[in-house]
Amino acid sequence: MKTRLISVASLCVMLLLSPLLLIRSVYSSSEETASEFTVPWKSSAEADGYIKPGEYDDALIINLTRDDLVAYLYIKHDGEFLYVFLDHVSDTIFWYDNFWVAIDTLGDGGDAPREDDYLFDSTHHIWLGDGPHQGDIPGGQWEELKGHRREPYSDLADRLQPFLEGRHMGWSGQGRSANSLTPHSIFEIKIPIKGWEIEDRRTFGFCAAAGSPAIKITPSAKVVWPDTAYNYYAADFWGGGATLDDPTVIDPQTGSFPPPSTWGTITLSDVPPEEKEEESYWFYLIIGVVLVVASATVVLLLRKLKKLR
Repeated sequence: MKTRLISVASLCVMLLLSPLLLIRSVYSSSEETASEFTVPWKSSAEADGYIKPGEYDDALIINLTRDDLVAYLYIKHDGEFLYVFLDHVSDTIFWYDNFWVAIDTLGDGGDAPREDDYLFDSTHHIWLGDGPHQGDIPGGQWEELKGHRREPYSDLADRLQPFLEGRHMGWSGQGRSANSLTPHSIFEIKIPIKGWEIEDRRTFGFCAAAGSPAIKITPSAKVVWPDTAYNYYAADFWGGGATLDDPTVIDPQTGSFPPPSTWGTITLSDVPPEEKEEESYWFYLIIGVVLVVASATVVLLLRKLKKLR
C-alpha cells in the first residue's frame, strides 16, 4: 500500500509539473550564444540618434560590459531595415568616437576582408573589402563605397544603389538612455535589408565595434562583439578615404579592424511580430489544456487511491 501511494504521488507531481517543463524546454533554447544570435523581427526604429522611451525595448540586448566598462548592444529588424544601437554607458568623453558594423555576406570568414564583406560606420560611410580600388586608400584593406568622394566609382554604382536615398544612415553623439541619465556616447546605424545580398542570405557574418582616436591620450574605451574579435580591434581604427574638406585628399587607414575569421554569426528572423503573437496564443492555449488535463488526472488518481484505502 505504501509503495502504491508513493507511485501515485510521484505521478501526480510529474503531471502537475509537465506544463512548466514544457515551457522551460521551449524557452531554454536561447537565441543568443557567445558568437551567434538571431535578430528578432520587431517594430521599426527612427535611427536618428535620439533614443526615445521604448524605441528599443523589443530589441535583442547583448551585454558588452567588460571589467568596469559598461556598454549594451541592441539589435532588431522590421523586415525592411536592420537597426543597431550601441549604448556606450561608460564612454562619457566624446572625442571623434566611431561605431562600426561589419557584415560578411557569404559568412566565409578569411584573414582579410574580401569583396563580399561590407563595413558600415556611424557617419554614413560604407567600405568594401578587397576590391579593385582597395589601393586608393594608403595602407588600407578596404575600398570606399560611400563617403566624401565627389563621384562614386562607376563600376560600383550597382552595389552602392541599395544604400542611397536615406536607406543607410549612421549617427554618433552624446545622449541619455534608460541605462544612464548621465550624457554618454550613443551610436545608431540603420542598414537596409532589401536590394542586396542579405535579403536572400538571412545568415551572415557580423561584427560590431566602437572606439575613438582619443585612445592615444586616454584609457581604452573600446567595445567589441564578439569577444573573439576584441584583441584584433584597435580603438583608433579609421577605414580611410576621401576627406570632407577636400575630397581629392585621401586619408590613410589607421589602426586595425578584426579579420572576418574572428566575427560572429547572426540570422535574421523570418517571423514577423503578428505571426509570433499568434504562435504565442496557441502555445499558451496548449499549455492551459495540458494543465487542465494534468489537474483532472491528478484528481481522479487521488479519488481512486482514496477508494483503495
